[in-house]
Amino acid sequence: MKRLAFVVVLAALAWSGFWFWSAQALRSEIEAWFDDRRAEGWEADYTDLFIRGFPNRLDATFIDLALADPDAGLAWRAPFFQVLQLVYRRGHAILIFPDTQTVVIDDDIYAVQADGMRASVNLGEGDTVQRAGFEADVLNIDGPDNDLALAGLAAGLAAVDQDAQVYRVGISADAAAGGVAGGAADGLALQATIGFDQPWTREALEIGRPQPVSLDLSGAEYRKGALFLRLAGDLDIDEAGRATGDLALRAENWRDLLDAAVEAERIPEAMARTLEQGLGLVAQLSGNPETLDLPLRFDDGMVRIGPIPMGEAPRLRLP
Repeated sequence: MKRLAFVVVLAALAWSGFWFWSAQALRSEIEAWFDDRRAEGWEADYTDLFIRGFPNRLDATFIDLALADPDAGLAWRAPFFQVLQLVYRRGHAILIFPDTQTVVIDDDIYAVQADGMRASVNLGEGDTVQRAGFEADVLNIDGPDNDLALAGLAAGLAAVDQDAQVYRVGISADAAAGGVAGGAADGLALQATIGFDQPWTREALEIGRPQPVSLDLSGAEYRKGALFLRLAGDLDIDEAGRATGDLALRAENWRDLLDAAVEAERIPEAMARTLEQGLGLVAQLSGNPETLDLPLRFDDGMVRIGPIPMGEAPRLRLP
């Protein structure tokens, strides 16, 4: 019995020593990472750092965290941020976000308020991102031009191959408000496969984000009352973020979208009625005046509905 007790005490002391060594190693890694970013011209600061979680976890808590990459025009500030890991499973991390934070993209400031905002990341060989998830009970984003509010938000991605350059992506929200139409939507959903020009790794934040080169959109759906929108198709994306390919847009009860856009003062009444007349003719040709089936052609940075140019398409690039 004494021998067993001695073994138990010795094992406890060894594990305690291992935990404290791991905690100190983690602190050193974090401090070195921040030093390296500052040497590259970043703003990378925090007012305090706590490593807790004994005996099985390594929980890093940052107070007053500020990160800014001037080359990317991207900055993030948060009053606190947590990274939770198991001592024996460092490749899996849970990220806990604060209720309020600020994101800056190319001098545009976005105030973010959230309830239950958290994420998880699973790293594989070579620190490649194999799986990641994100969720928030409520997420409100106040931007310079538009506000967006989401409830029951969930997102996830999974690497299709070990090289971590192609991912299956899914996003859903139980309700949404804001955007072009304004008002409240009954739900959003997206399923896609995205190819990138290089693997997603832990170092991707430091050396430049991988950029999309292909998009296989299985379906992006939007519901608001009787209105239903669905977009699907395949796109190739060049180095400048210009898309080439075709998407199919289906809109059921599409007039509700125009009415909502006018009510939210997104487009003038006269423009909405002009669009209604033109789209109404297109819908009549399909045999159902309440449903639109439109082919969208992306080519050379422009988007067209059939032969009709609609203007410049958005660039598909990550900041």
